[in-house]
Amino acid sequence: MTVDQRIVVLGSGVVGLSAALALAQKGYRVHVLARDLPEDTYSQGFSSPWAGANWTPFMSREEGPRQAKWEEITFKKWQQLVPSGLAMVLKDTRRFAQTEQGLLGHWYKNVTPNYRPLPASECPPGAVGVTYDTLSVHAAQYCMYLAREAQKLGVTFERKSVLSIDEAFEGDAALVVNATGLGAKSIAGVEDPDVEPVRGQTVLVKSSCKRCTMDSSDYTTPAYIIPRPGGEVICGGTYMTGNWDLSPSPSTATRILEQCLRLDRSISSDGTLAGIEVVRHNVGLRPGRKGGARLEAEKITLPLVRGRGDKAQLALGLGKSGAGKGEPREVTVVHAYGFLGAGYQQSWGAALEVLELVEREVGAPKGWASKAKL
Repeated sequence: MTVDQRIVVLGSGVVGLSAALALAQKGYRVHVLARDLPEDTYSQGFSSPWAGANWTPFMSREEGPRQAKWEEITFKKWQQLVPSGLAMVLKDTRRFAQTEQGLLGHWYKNVTPNYRPLPASECPPGAVGVTYDTLSVHAAQYCMYLAREAQKLGVTFERKSVLSIDEAFEGDAALVVNATGLGAKSIAGVEDPDVEPVRGQTVLVKSSCKRCTMDSSDYTTPAYIIPRPGGEVICGGTYMTGNWDLSPSPSTATRILEQCLRLDRSISSDGTLAGIEVVRHNVGLRPGRKGGARLEAEKITLPLVRGRGDKAQLALGLGKSGAGKGEPREVTVVHAYGFLGAGYQQSWGAALEVLELVEREVGAPKGWASKAKL
């Protein structure tokens, strides 16, 4: 790889931004292509602005050893951000219905401070739970912070709707990092059929609440309360797999607020539903994937070959460089998508693995020097 070649990061959600920053810190020349950029804090075109953005594992170490590694790395990075106000320390309470399996083997008891199983007296009948110190970030502000830090290291951003992976390889791109989230379902050259949305509806409220509560003691109506920097609290929520509806449901919003109020009355100024100061109703689509997140390098041949579906055939006529013309060439795509609701808490660990894959595929940038750390 020469110093003039670029690594193109496709997508500017939290995973794409983290990867761009990690690559830039290593000395790579990075260009981010995305339809939605970090400043688009009200866009429903991507999930990052709407996330709860707290650190809460959902898999045991046995089920997801890579995910546990990503989460442990990210937790340590977020701890470094607490003095700046970008990350916030919270006391977290988690409850699950009737089974120790929900406690994930307690694998993160040595990661989070003050980890303690809850006695039966602090749980609903038949439920189990734990308490520990966790962290949260303000999703939109954190993404803009990552973008600023990346730009300081020379990362450039371009707003562009990319329909085909060919387009990302235009010019002098040496490799593309595909962090397109739900876009991986439709972008020609990827078209992953396992990608699926998981609809989440939340209510953003103004509150001085400082306790995070994740409650699945009733599996039919899970609820969570996530304070974040700036005196706001996210109350949720829903997990609706395969649902693309971006319109808030008034009845769901009422159910969320009623349930969260029962969990913690401090979200209300007077302990009543009327005392909750609603800032905004949110709906976001978590970028899910059957089988879990995809983080791997793939060799593909450009131009895209006819016969791989209508979208691939359409892509043959796209792009300034005349995608679909010229001699075939093999290129590398590093995929990093499908993180569902764990994108934030796994982001920095995943970004470092992306960095490892990029370096393995194209080598270290010539004359690189370690730059400012996150």
